[in-house]
Amino acid sequence: MTVDYHLHTSRCGHATGTMAEYAAAAEKQGLAEIGFADHFPLELLGFTPQHRVNMQPEELDGYVAEVKTLQSRLSFPVRLGVEVDFLPGREKETAAALARHDFDFCIGSVHFLDGWDFTHPGEAKRYAELDPDELYDRYFALVRDLARSNLFDIVGHLDVIKKFACFPRRDWSSVVDASCREIKKADLCVEVNTAGWRAPVKEAYPGVMLLAKCRELGIPLTLGSDAHSPQEVGYGLQRAVQLLAGLGFREIATFCGRRRIMRPLLPL
Repeated sequence: MTVDYHLHTSRCGHATGTMAEYAAAAEKQGLAEIGFADHFPLELLGFTPQHRVNMQPEELDGYVAEVKTLQSRLSFPVRLGVEVDFLPGREKETAAALARHDFDFCIGSVHFLDGWDFTHPGEAKRYAELDPDELYDRYFALVRDLARSNLFDIVGHLDVIKKFACFPRRDWSSVVDASCREIKKADLCVEVNTAGWRAPVKEAYPGVMLLAKCRELGIPLTLGSDAHSPQEVGYGLQRAVQLLAGLGFREIATFCGRRRIMRPLLPL
């Protein structure tokens, strides 16, 4: 079974195409399931980003309604998901906002460090000003807090801090181990996000070291292309499936009503 659980929409302000076009691309590729996971309105969580990176609050109801319309029209499962930024100190606001809709899954992601949108191309120059070891420590501390928050079902692009090919100088296996153990303790799923192969780093999120730790600890995985256009739907999924099979993974996680269902991992 091959799924794509990370599809965006034009509502986030930095993606193109209609939902119907994303679904048509998935159907053409023979994907078993898809999940829309557009960026949740940060303003509903009390945070206003510097750049337009998420749906606006008034767009959320229309997003939910359009996904439900697709669910009724298509012959394969279309899941209602959302990608939500973990904002420390705003856990209560996040829980209340998510409870207003019956999502199938919620992806928790970290994109901001003290307000710095470190995944935004326009902000990449700041990496040169920072110590990469300290940067990784700060980022993965937030990942561990995300896991402990009990807000989400899936950890999004787990090591996205490497997007612009920034890596720590010292051994960071202890950071990997501590972070994965918190994810396991929280019974979360980790997505294999193929967008990393499209980014400057040219690696999937997460990398092999983290994937191997997930395998060791029995952390379930799901798949997502992080598509921001219909042409990116399904990107790299076959390569990802081969990578996971080589590491010994035999199942993939799917979701319905925020309930995780494990399915056999099969190539396209």
